[in-house]
This record gives sequence, structure tokens and C-alpha cells, in this order.
Amino acid sequence: MSSLRQFAYASLIIFSVLMLVIGTWAGRFFPDPVGAIFARIFHICTTPIIMEITLATIGIVIVVALAQYHEKHANEWVEMDIPDDSNQPPKE
Repeated sequence: MSSLRQFAYASLIIFSVLMLVIGTWAGRFFPDPVGAIFARIFHICTTPIIMEITLATIGIVIVVALAQYHEKHANEWVEMDIPDDSNQPPKE
């Protein structure tokens, strides 16, 4: 994979997470029932201890999703050659 493509993927992931945070913040300004839910989610997620846990969880989800995607689309099978020892007498 080229460096430009890796940069584009990383930028897309960072932009998506940024839009998620900004969207949650902006959702606070909706009318009352929906805005209250967005405000509650935003305030909970930006509480000091929970914010680190939230960002770590998002990071782990991103890493696992990328690993799953690359495992599914990779064509790098590794095969091990195991010798057949059935013709040799057992060692004592």
C-alpha cells in the first residue's frame, strides 16, 4: 500500500471521529427531547475519566475494524511444511 493511500485512510478515520464528536456536540441544539439526549451523551463522554476511556474504546474499535478488513482482503497466506514422520520408527 502506498504512503499516499495510507495517509488518505488515516485522514478519513480521523475526520470521521472528529465529525462524530462535532455531531454529538451540535446535536445539543436540537429541540428538547433529542437535544437533551445529545447533551447528556456529550457531557458524559467529555467527563475527564470517561473521555479517556471513550477515546481508547474508539481507538480499539478502529484498530480491530482495520485488522478485520485487512485480514479479509489480504492475499498473504502462510503455509507451514510439516515433515511426515510416519515412516520413521518411534524414538525411545
